[in-house]
Amino acid sequence: MNNRLTQASAAIILMACMSFGSPLLAQSGSADASSAPVTATIIAREVTVVDGDTLAAISARELGKAGYAAQLAEFNQLVVDAPLTPGDIIRIPILVAGEAESAQVVFVKGTVIITRPGAAAASTADTGDDAADATVFDLERDFDVYPGDTILTSSDGYVSIEFSSGSVINLQPDTEATLSLLACLPENDDCIIEITTYKGKITSDVNKRDEQDVDFRISTPYASAAVRGTMFDVEASEVLRVGVTEGSVDLNAQQQSVDLESGFGSVVEEGQPPAAPVPLLPAPVFKRVPTRMAPGDNVAWWPFTDADAYIARLANDEAGVETLASYDTLIDQLEVTGVEAGDYYLLLRAVDGNGLRGFTSNTRLTIADIDNSIAPVNTLITRQGQEFLVEVQNPATNAIGYEIQIASTLDFDDPLSVDVNATGTAVFRVDDDQVFSRARALLDPYTVSAFGDISGSDD
Repeated sequence: MNNRLTQASAAIILMACMSFGSPLLAQSGSADASSAPVTATIIAREVTVVDGDTLAAISARELGKAGYAAQLAEFNQLVVDAPLTPGDIIRIPILVAGEAESAQVVFVKGTVIITRPGAAAASTADTGDDAADATVFDLERDFDVYPGDTILTSSDGYVSIEFSSGSVINLQPDTEATLSLLACLPENDDCIIEITTYKGKITSDVNKRDEQDVDFRISTPYASAAVRGTMFDVEASEVLRVGVTEGSVDLNAQQQSVDLESGFGSVVEEGQPPAAPVPLLPAPVFKRVPTRMAPGDNVAWWPFTDADAYIARLANDEAGVETLASYDTLIDQLEVTGVEAGDYYLLLRAVDGNGLRGFTSNTRLTIADIDNSIAPVNTLITRQGQEFLVEVQNPATNAIGYEIQIASTLDFDDPLSVDVNATGTAVFRVDDDQVFSRARALLDPYTVSAFGDISGSDD
């Protein structure tokens, strides 16, 4: 019993000495130089509040000294004299010595660094020398992330980190977060993961092993979100925004909490309790997805009247773990730029007036480059009853086929598009009396010519 109390007390002291904000950069290293830090992992056990309990009483009973009430309050994100209700849960930290458990980087793009306290900083409550002992690593795939590590993404940085339970967090550009607690080995009764974030955007997909409960928490200096098996978003800046798209989250600030079920979000301003839950916007419906997108082409969707903006991510995978680029737009269409030709997924969400992100639409996109050394091709339209025959007039010698578009207006706002073989002909049946056409040569699946001149059926 005394040994348990000593360990718990040490954990409380350690947590009390942690301050918000990232460690200063000192030594520099590469991923090859990383090794498991000689540190300690802080996990927690839970006690249930009984009638008449105070934090001082719990501290005296569980830790052997009422004087630890202030540290216990900080660990639970309460004020020291907060009134407790029978049935409430208070978390008691436990210090587990030895090599720390780690999570793993499964994807990284752009500039992402980790600052890691040195062995001396990790094993003492005196944080005065932390900056001198800190080591800086440039992140690479398969890099191990340990408790105490602080991750910082640059303006072009993305990183996805996977825990042994299968849970994944995705940090987007200009995000700063620390892996505060990690105890998630298969032999543990519970999987405990705590992330402290200071700024930026994090998306989470929380998974659990069979028969192992998950205690997943994302905290900021003034609020925390406790997860119960869910997919959710956190955006920290002057305010904290949390939106839940699967499962549920208990959002807590100023000793008040709100339950966020799937499809709802809330905003927390510093020093204020969480705002009442509001419904998230539904997934946008795509209006136009081009057969392929080359410079100048746009994806379009049906707009929401109550959306302030739309955000999109281009990723290698449907879940968006391997995100390559992000886009913001105030209108209902988007030109995708800044990536190489290839096949991708576009994940699109609407943003409401609270800044909360709604549900996600997902579509496959083929991105192509334009080869300006290939002369554009023109088309000729011939009307045949209710059908329109479109023929390429000046075929390219090295084209494997053509993309032919037909539209009812000259702006080609919503064209019909087909790929045809090297013969360069297509027949369209439409109800319009007049149509317009254009075409471009396909040199390979990801290289095209520019569109040629527009032709009209009355030309």
